[in-house]
Amino acid sequence: MMIMELDLKKITLDLQRVCGEVKFLMYCKSNKVEKAFFLTNYPFRGFDNIVKGKNPIFALYALMRICGICHAAHGIASAEAIEDAMGITPPMNGRYMREILGLVNRVQSHLMHLVMAIPDFVEESKQAYVLKSTLDILNETHSIMTKLGGSSTHPSYITIGGVEKIPNEKILSKIIENIGNLRDKYAEYRKELINCLNETYDYLRTIKFKPKFLGSDLFYGDKYSISVDKIKLIKYSDFHDDLPDVEFTPLTLALYEDNVVETGPRARLAEYYEYNNDSLWGLQEARLLEIELSYKRIYELLEKLELGEPCQTKIMIYRSGKGVSVFEAPRGILVHKVVLNESGRIENYTIILPTMFLVPVIEKATQNIEVRFAEVIPRIYDPCIPCYSAYTLR
Repeated sequence: MMIMELDLKKITLDLQRVCGEVKFLMYCKSNKVEKAFFLTNYPFRGFDNIVKGKNPIFALYALMRICGICHAAHGIASAEAIEDAMGITPPMNGRYMREILGLVNRVQSHLMHLVMAIPDFVEESKQAYVLKSTLDILNETHSIMTKLGGSSTHPSYITIGGVEKIPNEKILSKIIENIGNLRDKYAEYRKELINCLNETYDYLRTIKFKPKFLGSDLFYGDKYSISVDKIKLIKYSDFHDDLPDVEFTPLTLALYEDNVVETGPRARLAEYYEYNNDSLWGLQEARLLEIELSYKRIYELLEKLELGEPCQTKIMIYRSGKGVSVFEAPRGILVHKVVLNESGRIENYTIILPTMFLVPVIEKATQNIEVRFAEVIPRIYDPCIPCYSAYTLR
């Protein structure tokens, strides 16, 4: 039945406190959502066209700027795809450092999401306290990224062949101490947070929603854990046969084996950590747990760094080739695919973003939700519209 034929109340929300501009269109009946559409007029940004014909080094730094939140994720995924095409393998120090930077970026992103979600989940009288505590931890995490990656955003030390440098012994010892303190500080924060939550938390705990999950690794990403060829890209307008007559930018969705799949914190933990919270609150709980696990893993990896050993493979032979990288960005599966021509320049580039997977999940998760809580559902999935619009089918 076409949505326009149903006797439903139409509600259009301009979503606030998300990364980018979104209109969330809902059709409701008896105070519950029957159908939802995740729409945006955010312009198509065409990063695949920007890098075409360019040197791979330019491509790496350009593609890192797809997003100001998951910057390191794009930088690492791009570097790995180019290395795969060129036949380059970074040394262990470089691989450890990339995983560290990716996890610091994950914590940054998760904490920024918590800042945006505080009005949704925290009792009003306690919001100022929780906000200050969250920002304190976030600022310390930004400082760690600056010391390890060269900048708190778009870390310049990520490069083809590994990373440009690792800290000296004195700085490394201090960073390890800081990460240990942050880990303990966050553990206390998480315990306190549970006593500050409101009725939205209580409601989401009662709503069961467990779609198919897609994850490749708990911390880093593994292209051999999934089949990239089974990812299907489809225009949003082709996915919905009951799309209302509205103006929007027809961006791209991603399916896996023709299925709608959830990627991100809950998917990773469900597949690699025996996590089984199938309520909608389970997604936010997974995000909180991932921060704790990430600090622990960062600490372990920092202690594995071998001072004096190389962190970058510096010999780079420009040649033709194809490469692919699968990385676990904060919001889930991120795929970069590259084709290099005979001169080693970019011939073709494909980017598959986590939000491409999450948009149909968000729409499905909102069905049968009480209208007063409906706005929280897309926000709890933390969609990133700048990423979502970086690449689209034409």
